[in-house]
Amino acid sequence: MNFTELRQKYTELRYQSFTSNWQAERPEFCFTYILVAANGEKIIFHHQLNYQLIARGKPLPLAVTAERQKELENFIFQIGMAETINYWKLACPKQLTVACGQLSQADIAFWKKLYYNGLGEFIYLNGIHQLTPAITMENLVEIAADGGPQWKRAETEDYSGTLIPVGGGKDSVVTLELLKDTADQNLPFVMSPPQAAYDCITVAGYDRYLLASRTLDRQILEMNAAGYLNGHVPFSAILAFIAALGAALTGKRYIALSNEKSANEPSVPGTTFNHQYSKTLEFEQDFAVYLERNVSRKIKYFSLLRPLYEIEIGRAFAQHSAYHSVFRSCNRGKKTNEWCGSCSKCLFVYIILSPYIEREDLQAMFGKDLLADAGLRPILRELTGMAETKPFECVGTIWEVRFALAETAKKYGYTATDEKTPVLIRDFLEAGLAESKPEENYESGDCLPEEFRSLLNANNFIK
Repeated sequence: MNFTELRQKYTELRYQSFTSNWQAERPEFCFTYILVAANGEKIIFHHQLNYQLIARGKPLPLAVTAERQKELENFIFQIGMAETINYWKLACPKQLTVACGQLSQADIAFWKKLYYNGLGEFIYLNGIHQLTPAITMENLVEIAADGGPQWKRAETEDYSGTLIPVGGGKDSVVTLELLKDTADQNLPFVMSPPQAAYDCITVAGYDRYLLASRTLDRQILEMNAAGYLNGHVPFSAILAFIAALGAALTGKRYIALSNEKSANEPSVPGTTFNHQYSKTLEFEQDFAVYLERNVSRKIKYFSLLRPLYEIEIGRAFAQHSAYHSVFRSCNRGKKTNEWCGSCSKCLFVYIILSPYIEREDLQAMFGKDLLADAGLRPILRELTGMAETKPFECVGTIWEVRFALAETAKKYGYTATDEKTPVLIRDFLEAGLAESKPEENYESGDCLPEEFRSLLNANNFIK
């Protein structure tokens, strides 16, 4: 089944309701969605989310008064809005109806933009962008949300400290290290985490963290297998809303992400299609405005590493050797806590660290010399801008991949004619690609509170 067929078969996704179970050690929330077919048939989905505050391996109670529970219903409603994307993309019905809350026209514009840009990779890979008449931000989905409660912004609580989302990769490690002097005010946050996230938190010296666990309706996998549409969703946007409730539950004022400037570069050059849209400055700014307008003026969401490129983060990470054996960025090897050594994420991380970590140490970390693996040539072409698209993964810009390869060649004296030069370095040198940073600077700017800007300044990241 294709987009057009499914869109004709199914006319509406309804965000029907959400429920809350305020158990002290494990508050749990359930969201109900209904996919409605043109013939009236319905598919009902149930989606679950829970939180646990863990200290020394044991759950602690999250004390939430009855009055506070009512205030937090708005946070929960907004999470349910973000999670609609998982169920909508199965059939892409024209209508999204919100039955359990109201949205202003500005709010609807936010969600329409998130759907279109956040599903950019999904749209591109499913050929939706080639359809006639054109699918645009305006007509991809119509949103109606005027029949439910008008949720109010939560204003009564005072917040302090920082919630730090940790994924187990090098970026969040750099954030953990930058914020180590305020460790007593910080709380690491993980969502359905891999082992590497736990390990990085331990190395950073924390014995407590906030855990969020999501459970998608199993019908999604069954429908994918039956031919319904599948593809990337804006995971970091969903994380943003879940982190906001996490901050409210634990009294944290700041949510310090680890998204970098490199995320702003599109995956398809010359277009807006970007695998990392929900990690971009544009989304960060939009979300910060939405959060303040609708949910809380006191919780601030920003990326601490926004002023930095991946190459700068790689150089900083190289200095923290305690994490080198435990960090992981490979999505394929997430469940087994390994580097698969054959995906775009593995090759990118290997390249970006090559100028700063000795090759013997990198080979020990990854299990082999990825630069000597001829099977990775197609991925190298994507990373260096020689293919039609970049990898649809969270990787850095084309210029900095080229820069890192050039620096590695200089470091070890590699040449295009030397048989000892690793094959991927040789391919790069033979291609004669420009290695300097281009004049175009993808969206300078950030959302840093001043105290965090001063922190980057003190560490010589920005001037």
